[in-house]
Amino acid sequence: MNIKFLGTGGAFDFEKGNAAAIVNVAGKNILIDCGFSTLSTLVEKDVAKDIDYILLTHLHSDHAGSLPALLPYCQHRLDKEVPSIITTTQKYEEEIFSFLTATYENERASFVPISDFPEIGFIETTGQHKPGMTSFAYYFTEDDQLIYFSGDIGNADVAADFLATRNESKITVFHETSPMLDGLAHTSYKEVAEKLETYDTYTYHIAKEKMPADSTLKYVEDYPEFLY
Repeated sequence: MNIKFLGTGGAFDFEKGNAAAIVNVAGKNILIDCGFSTLSTLVEKDVAKDIDYILLTHLHSDHAGSLPALLPYCQHRLDKEVPSIITTTQKYEEEIFSFLTATYENERASFVPISDFPEIGFIETTGQHKPGMTSFAYYFTEDDQLIYFSGDIGNADVAADFLATRNESKITVFHETSPMLDGLAHTSYKEVAEKLETYDTYTYHIAKEKMPADSTLKYVEDYPEFLY
């Protein structure tokens, strides 16, 4: 099992690319998020052909913006089966379907329930990034290893509470963060450091140049083993 990021930045960290990653687990390549810059990166890195399924943390444009273009790209340019979208709840499937309706890509999309994937789990974080917005964190397990991917969220409690219940021998955490101490939509860097200090934690959805000098966090962008 491994994870590699296609981009590590927030919505406007254009030089870093939208935060998105591909997890290989149980022989499947799962694309997590597909923001407005993600498709061009998939093409540049020549990995769009390898995607088996798609997971979305939430439907902001920096996490789902190029999904309507990825589906026909796979079919018409790559001549491959369109990757199915893994969904967590019926409500979320309906929201994604509605999101794709304006571009008529709802007709091309197919959905498969997350219950079909015993190696993938989710934690609902609805309302904890933006009030009322459906969102999820995901985790992946294989060979006594766990990878946790937070999605956008305004606290580190969800990750800390969940991980405290796990007993895998190797736990790797990928958590979004913010340089702000009082932000509501993203997690403060100090909170990530404090509440997830006992785990092998890496931060994303941020350009490290924007972080305060006292930050002790590890940034995904500094670790080639996590990058395409």
